[in-house]
Amino acid sequence: MKKIFTFVIAIVLSLNMLAQCPLSTAVDFTATDVHGTEVHLFDILDGGQYVLVDFFFTTCGPCQQATPKIVESYYAMGCNMHDVFYVEIATGDNENACLNWVNTYGVEYPTISGVAGGTSICSQFQISQYPTVILIAPDRSIVINDLWPISNAQTVISALENQGLQQHDCEPAPTGEVLFSVDGISMSTGGCIEEPGRFTIYNETTTDVTIEDYMASQYSFMCLDSEDFTGNDIKGMTIASSDSLEVYVYFNGVRDYEINDTLKLVTSFGEYELPVLITVYDGVGEVNANGFTLYPNPASDFLKISGENIKNVMIFNSVGQKVAEFEVINNELNIKTSTYENGVYFVKVGNRTQRFVVTH
Repeated sequence: MKKIFTFVIAIVLSLNMLAQCPLSTAVDFTATDVHGTEVHLFDILDGGQYVLVDFFFTTCGPCQQATPKIVESYYAMGCNMHDVFYVEIATGDNENACLNWVNTYGVEYPTISGVAGGTSICSQFQISQYPTVILIAPDRSIVINDLWPISNAQTVISALENQGLQQHDCEPAPTGEVLFSVDGISMSTGGCIEEPGRFTIYNETTTDVTIEDYMASQYSFMCLDSEDFTGNDIKGMTIASSDSLEVYVYFNGVRDYEINDTLKLVTSFGEYELPVLITVYDGVGEVNANGFTLYPNPASDFLKISGENIKNVMIFNSVGQKVAEFEVINNELNIKTSTYENGVYFVKVGNRTQRFVVTH
């Protein structure tokens, strides 16, 4: 009796070993499913999804028992729209047999019949027992060689979650992009909160976007949604699809130099970086050894220049192109900057040069 029992155990173990896909790396395939949709394995993997493959045939009893559970897990994992893509591949069966199978079990993911290439694919993956359910990672490695037994849908769900995959609703993954009104932020400060840098975040995606965090690599910023200091911190704010948020950026500085920094925004849709150029100075105007004063800096509608022996003033943009030239009377000049584009400019008086920023 013991020998017979041992022999039965050996048979069971050998069958279990045969049921496993013996490969460690996936073989690429391209085939058309029963609805006329082409399925290219490596394209799906290159898109970042895992691929769950159910090898079956329509008259297989265990396949018939497992398929409703696999279908249920398909809905729990997001209907091929998120972390994992389901596909089933038949061996031997023709198109009509597979269409009847799809209608019977409500299979919405691709079904490749045996005559459409399924039999060949089963052979390439060296499948000898059915059903055999495998999971292929985006790097093409087969991380589950056989998911069996499948007691219920949770068996499949848990196996996928153990690979780091998450459950999702059956809705399309968000598309679109988050845009910014500026490529970078230029601002000045003189030891206290002054004219802010500002930019607008445009949510051009199909989902709400939440600002989870923001940070600067070297210095602290305070981001508000209004110009007064009672505005709300943008951390935790949500921008609805097709909506926007205007952000004001303030910096407290006390020393006289320029800071090149990066403002990093972490959102639920991705991470973004904006370069920041901050001019820090003491006093109301920017005064240095050149002997003349610029006010206000940054400038919005006007820039006032004053100092001794000012006769001629030239304005240059950040790439060295002269944009304006003025004759000065009584050592004082008011320049209308409302028509200037946002950016960095330079005032040249004789051989003396100072920098200013225009923000609107």
